[in-house]
Amino acid sequence: MRGTKALVIEDALSLSSAIASELENRYDIACDIATNLEEAKTLLEQYSDEYFIASVDLQLPDCQTGEAVDLVNKFKVPAIIFTGQQDPSIRERFKTHDLVDYVFKTGTHSIHYICWLIQRVQLNSAITVLVVDDSQAVTVSLKKLLGNQGFKVISAEDAAHCRIAMKQEPDIVVLDQYLPDGLGHELCQEIRTKHDKPTLQIIGLTSKVDEDTAAFFLKNGADDFLASPFNPEEFTNRINHRASYIDQIRELNRVSEEKNHFLGMAAHDLRNPLGVIQQASKRLFDGGLSEDRLKSLKDMMQKSISSMQILLDDLLDISAMEKGELELRLFTLNLSELVKERLLFFEPIAQKKDIEIVSTLPDSIMIELDPTRITQVIDNLLSNAIKYSPNRTKVTVEAQKENAFIRVSVFDEGAGIKTKDIPQLFKAFKRLGHKTTGGETSHGLGLSICLKIIKAHKGKIAYKEASSKGSHFFFELPK
Repeated sequence: MRGTKALVIEDALSLSSAIASELENRYDIACDIATNLEEAKTLLEQYSDEYFIASVDLQLPDCQTGEAVDLVNKFKVPAIIFTGQQDPSIRERFKTHDLVDYVFKTGTHSIHYICWLIQRVQLNSAITVLVVDDSQAVTVSLKKLLGNQGFKVISAEDAAHCRIAMKQEPDIVVLDQYLPDGLGHELCQEIRTKHDKPTLQIIGLTSKVDEDTAAFFLKNGADDFLASPFNPEEFTNRINHRASYIDQIRELNRVSEEKNHFLGMAAHDLRNPLGVIQQASKRLFDGGLSEDRLKSLKDMMQKSISSMQILLDDLLDISAMEKGELELRLFTLNLSELVKERLLFFEPIAQKKDIEIVSTLPDSIMIELDPTRITQVIDNLLSNAIKYSPNRTKVTVEAQKENAFIRVSVFDEGAGIKTKDIPQLFKAFKRLGHKTTGGETSHGLGLSICLKIIKAHKGKIAYKEASSKGSHFFFELPK
């Protein structure tokens, strides 16, 4: 099983830094950088199992003819050649290697493309391709190409075996036109009729010159067509775009399901306080209540209205942020003072549960930020720490100056987050099964909003598993 990291072998620091930054910030893919062959060898000897791909420059200070490609292949890591040499002989030199693609250094676009391709290879592990061809040589060649792209690959030698293989529900079918027991375009129509999987992609192939074959395939349900012999790069590029289409449809379906689920939860969360307000108002209209009972009903109504207001504000916030409408109003302020103000606000709330708030803050942390938005983040982390902490425990708030950033941490002594739930923490429309310790409400949007705010500040927010008990949330802002 391949790892989850990328290895960037590049001696130009501007390029390697740009690739690493985009991989980590845009695609959440960690990577290591080697500036020469010797550094690459050291990393691969220690961590080769952690790399699922390597971006390789052909010319390095200690090698000039692509020895780094040989090196990564020796450790069974597929490579993307990233080079400024637009020389056709390069393809011939490395045609027997496990290569994902060739990318030429042509500016910013090439950096974006190589990062997209690296992410694509990682995502391809969740996509199965069925190759249907009676030629063993073609099947072996396609399996190698597709395997280097990260796909799971299965094969069938004729139409009969294809029908059996379709029971495994592949995501993409690469289908030859001339099979021992039928024509590919007719089998394509049969597949479309019997398998209604909306994301299924079919690519037709033929090795015989027939100008009608492409039309036959496309009219019978194929999504693309290639005549062989074809350029391997064209084939992999087309199939990767088919895979991207599958991911887009899957993501749209996932978001739609999650939003429908959340709308049901939101309606439920609004109905409860509305019911409280309705019952309390009815009792008020009926009259004959003592002063204590009047105060109790008014408090219930106020609490319910506040709960509804928080939920509606969060819904409006997440809606605006998902549309890309988050605008920051930046000022240079003392972050320590801002945190102290919020601690004073939450002190009475914590006291109701006999929770002690302890802080370790420098006197001054001058930094550029949007005070309204950062206040939202601080409030959410403090509120959650109090909500999920048992009575008579402690919440600790720290702020530290690092070389390139400021880190604010919030620790509590609650039950912590289950390891399986950590990947879901900052996703919109997710509410985990953790219960508050004092019956407080939680709508499951706060951390998603925090993530978008901190990202807009070019910072980072995360959860760190505590060594003993409790939770540790932190956010970092660049200096």
